[in-house]
Amino acid sequence: MIYSRFLLLISIFLIPYFTVSAQRLTRESYLSERDKLLKSDSLISFDAAIELSTDEMAANEKLMAFKAEMMADFKKANYFPPAHVFYDWRDDMYKSKLFEILKAMPKGGIHHLHPVTMQDFKWIADQAVLEEHCYVYWADDTKEYIKGQIRFFKDGKEPTGFKLASKLNKEIPQFKEELFDLLTFDVSAYDVDFKTWVEFEKSFKRVGGFYSYKPMFKKFYRQGIQNMIDDGVHHLELRVIPKAHLYDLTGKEAKGDLVKEEEVLIFWKELEEEFKEENPNFSIKLIYTSLRFFNEASVLKEIDKAYQLRKKYPELISGFDLVAEEDAGNTTLFFLNNWVQMEEMEKKYGIDLPLYLHDGESDWPDNKNLYDAVILSSKRIGHGFNLFRFPTLQKMIKEQQVCIEVNPLSNQILDYLRDLRIHPAVYYMNQGIQISISPDDPGVFDYVGVTPDYWAIFLAWGLDVRSLKKLVYNSIDYSSLNSYDKQSSREYLDKQWASWIKYVNTTL
Repeated sequence: MIYSRFLLLISIFLIPYFTVSAQRLTRESYLSERDKLLKSDSLISFDAAIELSTDEMAANEKLMAFKAEMMADFKKANYFPPAHVFYDWRDDMYKSKLFEILKAMPKGGIHHLHPVTMQDFKWIADQAVLEEHCYVYWADDTKEYIKGQIRFFKDGKEPTGFKLASKLNKEIPQFKEELFDLLTFDVSAYDVDFKTWVEFEKSFKRVGGFYSYKPMFKKFYRQGIQNMIDDGVHHLELRVIPKAHLYDLTGKEAKGDLVKEEEVLIFWKELEEEFKEENPNFSIKLIYTSLRFFNEASVLKEIDKAYQLRKKYPELISGFDLVAEEDAGNTTLFFLNNWVQMEEMEKKYGIDLPLYLHDGESDWPDNKNLYDAVILSSKRIGHGFNLFRFPTLQKMIKEQQVCIEVNPLSNQILDYLRDLRIHPAVYYMNQGIQISISPDDPGVFDYVGVTPDYWAIFLAWGLDVRSLKKLVYNSIDYSSLNSYDKQSSREYLDKQWASWIKYVNTTL
């Protein structure tokens, strides 16, 4: 009896197999089945809802044919640039026709950008030697100062080791080049003894005293914003640490932390209004940022300040985040008591404070910060690199339409992966998880804008006009703009996108 039941079960499971196997395999049936599978996957993809116009389809055909030629050349040379470190192929990228085409593409908005690094760091080196009272620490590192650290002092008041930048420029033939090398990454970042995050954070220390000098602040960021506009960006969401107080030659700062931070915010508002005069569609949002190295009490104070400032400047401050090297700093769970108190703080100040958390910038299996980002309803997630480890979170993020702020070149340069073809964002897109593209810290990485990121992923991720369009429009659709401004920004992007499609069709 048991034996006969076993045979019955076997027959039930095997009937479909033998039925399929019994069908005669033809070229037509094979290709038909293959097309069904491809279509099934495409219907899940993050860009499935995008329908291309006739002009867009024509542009796509031309762009894909052009890319096919590039790929053939790469295969013939047995060298695919995005599979190698950025600095090996950067110069060739700049010379390519594809870079010209993608630089002309409107980028919409940028979700993930640390504003110090909007700047071309060559501009910093060039400007330093022109500014009065600008000093550079040009001696061996100490506990207090590191070589290449820039700061303004009243003449005669500079600490030992600091020298006028203008004087160093006259005395040292390659001074500006040497200073620039200290401020940025290059191929030497991959030397065996190079401590990536240590050197990365040194760059911020070197330029901190430069941009936080009051007479320099707006000049510095004005040029940085212009860099992003020149790269096709019209909306910026910046992680800002207002605690980076401004100073002058007296060394005095305004009394009271809130006053100092408010002064920084006023400067940002003035910069936005200045650029709006030329382009009314330009916009800036600031995400108030603190550091995950701080203790609970310090971060709670920062959250409280963020509420105060958002209440006063709701049109400028859109939320809160914690930054710094994730694996070396405190976990997001470490600040649980602070997150719990935010509900009461919201009632106290009568305004919300959305979270835009840096989480998942890690390749370690024990980093589980993404669970906290999802539970805390983070509006977007910065990096989310290790989301591939957590299937339940993938499902929730997809259902809740949370956008992942992906920073491709940053992930490669900071050594989370070497070959961009296997970046986990490809998997996220194919699963229907929404992402946007940002440059993170381009100035430190020695490039400007976000076009280099798009160049690399267009080749490495198998993108086309449909996926490019989705990425660009996600930058507005998942921005922190209010519904009215978002619609206006999208309409402006529509016109820019149509112009770019026309450009592609006439250029290729």
